[in-house]
Amino acid sequence: MELHTILEAEKSRLTAQKLKLQKRIKEAEFQLREVQVRLHHVEGLLGTSESNGMEAGAKAKNSPVPSLTDIAEEVLTERNREPMHYKDLAREVQSRGGNLSDENGANILVARLVNDDRFVRPVRKGYYALRRDYPNARNVGARKSRRASS
Repeated sequence: MELHTILEAEKSRLTAQKLKLQKRIKEAEFQLREVQVRLHHVEGLLGTSESNGMEAGAKAKNSPVPSLTDIAEEVLTERNREPMHYKDLAREVQSRGGNLSDENGANILVARLVNDDRFVRPVRKGYYALRRDYPNARNVGARKSRRASS
């Protein structure tokens, strides 16, 4: 009987410890998600790849996970030279597995498009297309640089 009492007490202690650890794990997972979202935003603004820190567009073609810009290039290729508004492009990139899950996802995509020479803004503000479809259009980054030096 005494062994049974000791084991019941140990079971209660271990159960309480387990619950405390599970609570700490949940809190840590929440904090991790918050940090990952903030990191994703910063990387998007920097135009860096979230998987290895390389510049956008410099990601290896044999990478198993396509970058946001790779998905955007695929979407625009299917449009047969027709530019696409960045919000529509962001929705399509997200529907194809691009990680743009928050309300600033379209802005993150634009930040990456601006830093990638494969993309241009050929017609008007907010619309993007592929450089190979509009070889004479300047990329958005070049336009910003030109204005800054004037």
